Amino acid sequence: MKTIKNLIFIFVSVIALLLFSTKLNFDNGGAFDSISTFLSISTGFSITALSIIATSSFSKNLYRLEDKSDNSKTLLHVLVNQFKLSTLVFILTIGLILLFKFIPIKGDCLFTIRSYKISWDILLKSTIWYMTLISFYEFIRLFRTFTKFVIKSGTN
Repeated sequence: MKTIKNLIFIFVSVIALLLFSTKLNFDNGGAFDSISTFLSISTGFSITALSIIATSSFSKNLYRLEDKSDNSKTLLHVLVNQFKLSTLVFILTIGLILLFKFIPIKGDCLFTIRSYKISWDILLKSTIWYMTLISFYEFIRLFRTFTKFVIKSGTN
């Protein structure tokens, strides 16, 4: 089942990158400053939330509870892995934005899809937009998980 999910994710990713490189390719690189600010704040939130979890007594309870979907992991492992994944996605997206902003990439055409010319800078910009969408999704998922944690820790 996990292999099927990974294949679907790869397929959707390729389609999204093609769309961002062709139909949705606008001159919108100026928005990356705002996006990197948001992602920097999101990274700070992730690290702060993780440190709050690490210092709470509730983390000990999470460590004692087994994950229902994978009995080799505890709920604390699952939560920490979610924070780690989200933080890495945020940092990767910020890194791509910095690469786009500060390293000049030649705009030579690599290939053409219909009448759309695809170059390295268009591919990089498309990847940044796709990673931004993934980052927003990860932030919302992380925020929902963290709010559940806060509510759960309030009951203990």
